[in-house]
Amino acid sequence: MSTLLAALKTERGRHVAGAVFLAGLSAMFLFCGYEFIRSPAESIFIDQFGAGAKPYAIACVPLMMAAMIYGYGRLLSAIGAKKAMAVSMLSSAAFFLFAWALLGHVGKWLAFLLLVFKESYVVIISEQYWSFVNSVLQDEEGKIFNGPVAGLGALGSLIGGWLLGHFAVGLGTEQFVLFAALIILPAAAFFWIGYNNAGEPKPAADEAGGKKGHLHLSILKENRTVLFIALIIFCAQVVATTLDFRFTQLVQDFVPLKDARTAYLGRFWMNVNVFSFSMQFLATPFLLRYIPRRGILTVIPAVHIVTCLLIFVNPTLGLASTAFLLFKGMDYSIFRASKETLYIPFSYDTRYRAKQIADAFTYRFAKGLTAIFASGLKAMGSIVPGFYPALGAVFSAAWLAMSFPLTAKRGDGGMPADTQA
Repeated sequence: MSTLLAALKTERGRHVAGAVFLAGLSAMFLFCGYEFIRSPAESIFIDQFGAGAKPYAIACVPLMMAAMIYGYGRLLSAIGAKKAMAVSMLSSAAFFLFAWALLGHVGKWLAFLLLVFKESYVVIISEQYWSFVNSVLQDEEGKIFNGPVAGLGALGSLIGGWLLGHFAVGLGTEQFVLFAALIILPAAAFFWIGYNNAGEPKPAADEAGGKKGHLHLSILKENRTVLFIALIIFCAQVVATTLDFRFTQLVQDFVPLKDARTAYLGRFWMNVNVFSFSMQFLATPFLLRYIPRRGILTVIPAVHIVTCLLIFVNPTLGLASTAFLLFKGMDYSIFRASKETLYIPFSYDTRYRAKQIADAFTYRFAKGLTAIFASGLKAMGSIVPGFYPALGAVFSAAWLAMSFPLTAKRGDGGMPADTQA
């Protein structure tokens, strides 16, 4: 089963393809909606507070993430993965509808909350897709299907970015908050059908009902692979945050008008997703098939070391946007697809509970901690322009160093010892 076509010739291949295709189709709608909220929330926030205040908002994200992940863990224990997914999606849609209705009345602090919420909801829901996919697929199947499944999500982001870039000025930024709410509904419906098609994954008896904890945090101590994933995600998101902050500063300087800025950001994210989409369907299946995981997972941070150093030397909007595009495009495609194959052999609690901590919470905790650090420096005085890319280069180097123990060959078949069944 070395290619997608070969997989589809088998009964099992067709069965799992149908299930993960439905999840991918759901992700296409979800990430289209995320593009509808990502740039508008940023632009509305900048309009109300200015780009310099963004670190203060991002510093609040880990608090919201902690509350939402714990709530998700309780839901998972009480009603199972399928219903917990539905609650996550529908409550997010309800929040965006509420925000759209009230932005004109209490715009300033709702803009702050909207930015914090948009940073949180999508990470938690996106990890639920991968929890499902990792439960349905076997290891070799993951190398075949992960790229195309993630590619459907990238296609949704591409469409959303194109629509935003072309219609934000005419329709107005705030209108896309409503669209973000509405498009979650078909995403929830397709994901529900995907669960029905594959069958809802069930925990082992000793993990059922959250017996080992609604978050089962001890997995991070027991499983070195998951621990190293968490550490790498932390470093990667420090890099992402430094690139984001520098990019936001330069966007504010060069594109001062709100709707024009929204359109610029929409086009930028569309370009990110063109790159990511191309990677998913053209490069990722080939790379996962022929390049060892170590090769993939070490080259990526090496690229970011170079781009951060280039921005440090030559801080232009074009270079900052290129570096940020490369980070996001690779993060959404080859990095994600290769990393997710590591989860496939693990238990239900590892895929559904510990994964939310290692991937989702660490993802935003790193961003929030970086924001707190930057906010503290700003409170003591201005931050020099080279601070963000320099910090990004340092954490890219740490990321590169940790990629080696993550991918160390310590058992039969070249897998880390933690993944030997």
